[in-house]
Amino acid sequence: MYTFKKYYLCHRFKQRNYMKKSLLIFALIFVAFSAKAQRPDLPGALVFDFGFNSWSDKPTGADLNWFQSKTVNATYFYDLPIGKGGFTLTPGLGMSWEKYTFDNNTTLVSSISNGQRTTEVVDLEDQFGSLSFDKSKLGLFYVDMPLEIRWYANRDKYSRGFRVAAGGKVGVLYSSFTKVKFQDALGDNRMLKDRKELGFNRFRYGLQARVGWGGFAIFSFYELSDKFDNPPAGGADTRTLTIGISLTGF
Repeated sequence: MYTFKKYYLCHRFKQRNYMKKSLLIFALIFVAFSAKAQRPDLPGALVFDFGFNSWSDKPTGADLNWFQSKTVNATYFYDLPIGKGGFTLTPGLGMSWEKYTFDNNTTLVSSISNGQRTTEVVDLEDQFGSLSFDKSKLGLFYVDMPLEIRWYANRDKYSRGFRVAAGGKVGVLYSSFTKVKFQDALGDNRMLKDRKELGFNRFRYGLQARVGWGGFAIFSFYELSDKFDNPPAGGADTRTLTIGISLTGF
């Protein structure tokens, strides 16, 4: 049976976590630089991606709520022109926050046995007891280095006109955690957040593409690397597919 003293409990969701604080900071930066009069004259562009996540070959029992499983990326890109045809080689550096919401009252747990880590998908009641559960989430935070080849229809002003991009990115997993919201025996709302190793592959790589006009675009990202280094049952070939929109701050 789960012992609450081993973990951090938050009453009525008053505790702000690291991800929310970081998103607020980047949202403020985006708003500050969105006004034309305040845009700095920088050679690159700060791009925000907002997307929805799904898993291919998901672990057994790890069904996702697609609408509540989201990614937010904040990336600084720098265009390096290739010739005079509107093509650029565009490297970048950014951060990625991935959230996955489980749809069937399950969560991920990991343990170490004989010097090796094992990861499992478990039922919340088996892990925490008979409680009224609201949401069960998984959070992953990556530092990414993307590289794209872009084509701009407006060769003189990249921030205007039609554009397409294709490339990929590599990333390093910085942190992972699970979060469960529930009601205790007295009916009070509680939240349990546990930051820990969960058997994910520390390094990832994949393909991404964009198509857009001006400061708006549609993007997609597909992992080619396995999601898990120590996969739970059924998760040996799990990969993330993200589809969403991109907004350019400056």
